[in-house]
Amino acid sequence: MEEKKKKGKRAYLEAFQKNAEGKYEYKGEFYCWQGTEQERRKKMRRLWVLCLVMLGAIGAAGSVEAPGTLNCAYVILPYVVEFVAGISVFWGLCRLSAGGDPLRVYVYQASAEKIPERAVVTVIGAAAALAGELIFLLQNGLDGKWAGLGVFLLLEGMVIFLTLELRRCIRKMEWSRKERNMESPKSL
Repeated sequence: MEEKKKKGKRAYLEAFQKNAEGKYEYKGEFYCWQGTEQERRKKMRRLWVLCLVMLGAIGAAGSVEAPGTLNCAYVILPYVVEFVAGISVFWGLCRLSAGGDPLRVYVYQASAEKIPERAVVTVIGAAAALAGELIFLLQNGLDGKWAGLGVFLLLEGMVIFLTLELRRCIRKMEWSRKERNMESPKSL
């Protein structure tokens, strides 16, 4: 009888099998970087710089006293979505970095494949918070907070730009799917 393959969150566990010593080894497929190690490191550094500056801008935007950021749900809720999605992008990049090269399939799927989607959510949250701030401004005025408004708009614009650039960079990274070569296994 043919074994059914698992689907869902834990499907990757099928790729682990016991070896002769009774320890589990990964026997599944990998994604290998298409290029030199130096190119991969350069791209990863760029991704990290973009991600850390993006997170800094998100944090700074949350601490600015702009007119709508203190008590307006349609500014605060999109900002919270932006914040959580930004942390999720950071977490995906951590997994991608820790996975090294080659990447196990499940690590690739949870990081390199998901980061662009998470980045889109971050951009949507930032754009909605920015739009909410402008709507609040039209309805209620500035309340003397010109500087706060300008800084908030600038920071949210930076978040959108940096996140889109991060998304573009990660989508340009070239990986190819390979089966593990059992005769010359890499230390994984």
